[in-house]
Order: sequence, then C-alpha cells, then structure tokens
Amino acid sequence: MNGSNIECLKSHYQYVYKHKMKDIPIVNNKLKVEVVGFVNWGEESGKQASKVGVLITPWFMNIVLLPNGIMQQKIRVGKTANILFLDGEYSFLTQLDDEFGVYLTCSLFSPMFEFKTQTQAVETATAVMGQLLQNDEFKKAEKDKKALVQKIKDDETLSKVTSRRDFLRGNKNNTQVL
Repeated sequence: MNGSNIECLKSHYQYVYKHKMKDIPIVNNKLKVEVVGFVNWGEESGKQASKVGVLITPWFMNIVLLPNGIMQQKIRVGKTANILFLDGEYSFLTQLDDEFGVYLTCSLFSPMFEFKTQTQAVETATAVMGQLLQNDEFKKAEKDKKALVQKIKDDETLSKVTSRRDFLRGNKNNTQVL
C-alpha cells in the first residue's frame, strides 16, 4: 500500500459518486470526494503498517485505515475491529476493495447535510486528524484554549470591586462588578 492507493481510494469514491450516488437523496451536492491528512500510522515488523486519514464524500465522512502492504484478513469483512489511538479506542468496520484489498473505516458523519461548504468539511476532517493523532498543532490549540479560558476568569476576578473591610473579612458576597 502506498500513496497511490490513497489516490486509488479517492478515485474509487469519485466514481461511485458520479455513477451511483449522484441523485440519491442522502447526497450533499455542495461537497466533493476528498482525502485529508493521510499519514503513516502503526508499525509491523519494523515497518510502517498503515496510513490513516479521513475520507470525505458527499454522503459520509470516515476515518480510513489503509494498510501499506497486504492487510492480513484476521477478521471477516463487515466485522468490527477496535483500534487504539492516542486519544482513545475507535471501532472500525472491515471493508474489502478489489484493487487494494482489506481496509478499515470508522464513520464520523453520515449524511453530510450539516456541512455547508467543502472548506467546512475539510476543516472538520483536519481537526479530527489532529485530535486522533494528538499532533503538536492540536496540543497547541488546546493549550491556547485553556489559556484563554483562564484569562477570562482572571479578568472577571480583577474586574470585581470590594471594600477593604469585606476583603479583609473574606466576604465575597458584597463584591460589585464594574
């Protein structure tokens, strides 16, 4: 399995969209098929075992685990496999494709009507990958979010006025907000 199989996955779903899904009511025609954030993941016998990323289609968004080689079919197609990532365990469904064999999918959204634009879907997929892999960008965003919440709390505390007498008595009930 290599980068070309990611393109093969995309091409497969573009074909399905164009030839089989175009007029189906669950399709959000504002969206298109796109692959987002595929990176190496896992190790098997000292080699990168898989690539993980998000597949966006106009009718679903899934996390996809594509093997770099031939995936051993240890469980039957259609059965679930639980995969542990940095932020927790995810339940994947085993799929089979004639071109690249067995692969795993984890449903995120279906149908896709809550997405108004392709950009919104891609941003969501990117955020999912950040959370899934707990990458540096995700960790920085979480840290910035916590810092902002703390600043708001600090600003609220500093904006309260209390009398010297109430302050010395520890009376917090007589505070006034400016």
